[in-house]
Amino acid sequence: MDHTELKSVLREESSSALKSLHPGFFPDVEKYVKELEEEILNVNNPRSVESKMLDTELQSAITDIEVIFIRRIRKIITSATTNAFSSKSPSQDLSKLLPEERKVYDAVLSAINTARKELIEPILEPQMIKSRVKTGVGKETVSHQPEDNVQIDRRDDEQLIAASPGNERDNKDEIGKSNINKEFVVVRILEDLPTFKAMDNRNYTLHAEDVIVLPALNAKGLIKRNVAQIIL
Repeated sequence: MDHTELKSVLREESSSALKSLHPGFFPDVEKYVKELEEEILNVNNPRSVESKMLDTELQSAITDIEVIFIRRIRKIITSATTNAFSSKSPSQDLSKLLPEERKVYDAVLSAINTARKELIEPILEPQMIKSRVKTGVGKETVSHQPEDNVQIDRRDDEQLIAASPGNERDNKDEIGKSNINKEFVVVRILEDLPTFKAMDNRNYTLHAEDVIVLPALNAKGLIKRNVAQIIL
């Protein structure tokens, strides 16, 4: 490690993309800084030109490594934040992170996911109650079905939806074909979801690949979270 190599890494880190660093980069910089300190002590004349030049190089190296560290940490935090709210592949190549930097990425991502689960999900899915019973071999059935006899029947790759109005609730449960597209939406569920109470006052327990008619407001919320896909 020397002054030229350190400056080269500093220039590369000025871009928004993560750059690969060899595993021994920071230890090499540490060794370089210690060598400069020893050279300054060996000169034993702080007023000499040589000592001043070495001291300038030392201070420059310390500043450069701090800037490199800060820039990389900012990119890592930005990447973790972006990936926490995206269903796409990571926006940055995580293989370019050093092991210690990967720990930072994982910690930030975990903290964001925990906060979202505690603060946002209770709002999007009130009265969350997880309930699921596995039966048979390789097949799963829903243990709690939506109220008013709305039933999800899972048969191999085909999803069937059957609904009967049951008791009227101020006529809110009876939705005519003319306005079903305005108030209700047909979606495919992309991952298992805990029981939640929808705007039609029914409880739903949904699983991946279920196809279901949901109130538009609830459907939009699931779609925004990338756990459902609109069909109709």
